[in-house]
Amino acid sequence: MTYRLKAHKSVSKGIKRIASEQIEKAISELSATDELGVDEAVHQVRKRLKKTRAVVRLIRDSLGKKSYKRENARFRDLGRNLASLRDGKVQIEALNKLTTHFADIAPETFTDMRQELQVDYRREYQQVLNEGILISIKNQLKDAKEAIADWTIEANDWSAIDKSLKRIYHQGCKGLDQSRSKPTAENFHEWRKRVKYLRYQLEILNQIWSEVMKQWVDQTHNLSDYLGEDHDLAVLEELVLSQQERFDREDTLETLTALIDRRRQELQSAAIFLGKRIYTEKPKDFTARLGNYWQVWQTEI
Repeated sequence: MTYRLKAHKSVSKGIKRIASEQIEKAISELSATDELGVDEAVHQVRKRLKKTRAVVRLIRDSLGKKSYKRENARFRDLGRNLASLRDGKVQIEALNKLTTHFADIAPETFTDMRQELQVDYRREYQQVLNEGILISIKNQLKDAKEAIADWTIEANDWSAIDKSLKRIYHQGCKGLDQSRSKPTAENFHEWRKRVKYLRYQLEILNQIWSEVMKQWVDQTHNLSDYLGEDHDLAVLEELVLSQQERFDREDTLETLTALIDRRRQELQSAAIFLGKRIYTEKPKDFTARLGNYWQVWQTEI
């Protein structure tokens, strides 16, 4: 229950505790690459950074414009430094998921393509190790943890998060509308980022009514997964089409793109169906309802 605010406790201290714990875990994971493996460590650290950005965005208005921009950029840039390695792994996983989903496709159909993706991944893997990127990030995380102690959060009750939460929900509503009216890969990807922030923020608020909040967390998690798989396939398709001389062996490229387009249509339809249910309220009504849950939770013994 570390990624949770607690009843009858200072919001400011709780937010700092949550952010600090995420950074501590990220540092620990980067120190345990021999045990976890570099892949898993990078995956976990990137998730920690996203969860910490969700914390920063939850107190955006209480933190102040200057501090918010500094801290959001700090954790964003740290995550980007690990993106190339993780993206290489994700592209291989996306291809594997695709072939598993379409069970009538022979597993060996994309063997050559998979091997080329693995070549790219191994190159990024070696570059990360050779350039000492993990060590650098670990040192920067230590600095980031020290900076959290100096965060000044103006309010110390529901008002500390109300306005920022409303903004994130509103952005999710907007992302849904844009994805429905103009279903581009970019719009779906931007929507996914807003959904992930909302999911993590609902986790932070889980205790205000755990049974209800768990359902919201689960549904936003599902929505994020649909949108994430859609994005991964879009990136994979863009990559192979941009380097057809490498990837179009045995005339498999046309088959791949047809499968990707079909699967993306399925994922986008599922995402919009679920998104219309998650983003059914006006942002002010959504945050007012959670604010009422908060007030009741604070009066419980």
